[in-house]
Amino acid sequence: MNSSGTHFHPITTEDGSLSLYSEEYGQAMHTVSGAYEEALFKHVRASGVLNLDRREIHVLDVGFGIGYNVLALMEEFCRNPMGRTLEIVTLEKDPAPAVLLNGIGFDGDRGMLYEKIKRIPETGLLMEKAGSVLLLPGDARASVRKLRASRFHAIFHDPYSPAKNPELWSVDFFRELYRTADAGCVLTTYSGALQVRSGLMEAGFTVGKAPSLGRKREGTLAAKGPLAEPLGADELARLRREPKATPYRDETLAGARGEILERRRSEMAARRNG
Repeated sequence: MNSSGTHFHPITTEDGSLSLYSEEYGQAMHTVSGAYEEALFKHVRASGVLNLDRREIHVLDVGFGIGYNVLALMEEFCRNPMGRTLEIVTLEKDPAPAVLLNGIGFDGDRGMLYEKIKRIPETGLLMEKAGSVLLLPGDARASVRKLRASRFHAIFHDPYSPAKNPELWSVDFFRELYRTADAGCVLTTYSGALQVRSGLMEAGFTVGKAPSLGRKREGTLAAKGPLAEPLGADELARLRREPKATPYRDETLAGARGEILERRRSEMAARRNG
């Protein structure tokens, strides 16, 4: 995201929750069908992480945005913590300005929890009885390399779209996510793009489909290990066959956006001509 933190404006989504539209990326942070519902259904519930029988649950959230993934996860967890604790690490290059976050709210207990979550970009940390949230600011490609290996039981991958933000959709970034994942970890993402799925597979994940939500097409589930419903033979053949399945590459994890896009275009052209 843009480091200036100034190029956003609020929009109302169809479930009544607000999202922010980024002028830099030319898109909203969430589906217009429902920002809060997207966080709840495409990440928290799709990951199955709260069904795990563990005393400590560790979740990595790639793209804090306005905190809806963290909110949905904490709210669901606090309904039935069962003596467990929840640790969330969230990555964000450009937190939304406080003046905009202050204009977003919810009613009841959700609203009280969100008031605490909105302050995380300023404090960097939220400590609650049932768990904690740590925000690591800066380029996620640098932040992820500081994280321990085999740590997380779920990864919510929620940056801007691959075409707009290819830095966080490369094989090389996915390899870092795979490194931080514990055995059985499930990664959730809203994108079902061919290049995303092939990139996740090349990084070592087992890949399958995630349910669609509203106007969004089906997303993707990726696991460090077996997955209940992996992609079928026809879908795997399509990934091997189609040039559009060429993944993004960023070997240094420091490439410029234009360079990453151009590298993929060149590789796609070579595949077509080959």
